[in-house]
Amino acid sequence: MENCIIGIDVGGTMIKGALFDSQATLLHKDSVETHAEKGETELIDSLVTLVNLLQKENTQSASIGIGIAGVIDSKKTTLLESPNLPHLHNFQLKKLLEAELHIPVFLENDANCAALGELWSGAGKGLENFLFFTLGTGIGSGLILNGSLWSGEQSKAGEFGHLIVQPNGAQCGCGNTGCLEAHASGTAIIRMAREALSAGRYSSLKSIYDDNPDLLTPETIYLEAKKGDALSLEVYHEAARYLAIGIADVNYLLDIHHFIVGGGVSKGFDIMRDIVLAQACERVFTVSSDKIRIHLSRLGNDAGIFGAGYLAKKCIS
Repeated sequence: MENCIIGIDVGGTMIKGALFDSQATLLHKDSVETHAEKGETELIDSLVTLVNLLQKENTQSASIGIGIAGVIDSKKTTLLESPNLPHLHNFQLKKLLEAELHIPVFLENDANCAALGELWSGAGKGLENFLFFTLGTGIGSGLILNGSLWSGEQSKAGEFGHLIVQPNGAQCGCGNTGCLEAHASGTAIIRMAREALSAGRYSSLKSIYDDNPDLLTPETIYLEAKKGDALSLEVYHEAARYLAIGIADVNYLLDIHHFIVGGGVSKGFDIMRDIVLAQACERVFTVSSDKIRIHLSRLGNDAGIFGAGYLAKKCIS
């Protein structure tokens, strides 16, 4: 089998991978445990095991793309640091894996890979410019300009989740206050619901919260919102208003009009979409107000492996 490529998405607990042909057809998918807490050698061993599972006996891949959460150096060779893999610092992943496999390896941030996946085979296919963002525990993002990933001078461009949308707002995990991530992520949705319940607000969430606070998740809040619970709806609508501010800010800065939403919290986007779109359109110049488009990811949890595959293909083309 000729011209096959491998895309890999390295997570904190699992590594997912897929074998693709050059037309973005997924030929085989598999996964292994990360074992990163044991150190660099164990992670390399896990990656080698996954590559061998994907290639099987009769396939030799031309290249491998890897998406991994964290900061990648500007030369795209080294993982400088990662929130999901705290034991790994200045990890020369490209060099070490190429020495094991004798195949070219290309690295990228996981959110950037997800954006590339949507460009190659998802909701961004055919679009020249868009911002892809994930609504999860935090907010990650990748920026596509003129059909290519734009990563900036230090590989940190497109950090949508850390736009300031509320000066003196909630504390963000990055250390700043008022970031979009602190007001519209899954973590923010849970925090807003807990604060309201602690203040004595009536809600069908109260029985869940009183029984076990850990059961209060974006999904449970979403399900109560769908049943008409006023507080749950209010929390999701508040997050939607902040997302609209972020989208309008990006439009003003870059004059792009397409936004693709992924991540676990996007499963509840049906109760946010109308507010996000309406308020974003109200905030931008009139000439842009009828051009803003918000799309849901078509690839879901596979966006990262598709993007890593595209990275591998693009880098050897």
